[in-house]
Amino acid sequence: MPDTYPTARRILRAILPPPQTPKHREDRLKAAATVFQNVAIGIVGVGLITPFFAGVGVFQPHRAGLALCAAVVLEIVSLLFLLYIPYNDTKED
Repeated sequence: MPDTYPTARRILRAILPPPQTPKHREDRLKAAATVFQNVAIGIVGVGLITPFFAGVGVFQPHRAGLALCAAVVLEIVSLLFLLYIPYNDTKED
């Protein structure tokens, strides 16, 4: 019976991501926070700013409030992602 351990190890090495360094983790957290911030800005643009300039129909305050609440929730989620980035005061940029 053939030894399948080296084969299994090669398959797992190909499937699993490499070990993360702190810099990789920091970059991924920043990217996730940026995505949530961009979506929040898009919701503000579509839900609050566009109805003022579109001129179609009337401004509906409940939809504007819903858009504002959704944007605030997404912004809080993005800030939570940024909280997981460790602060290193000895590092210089």
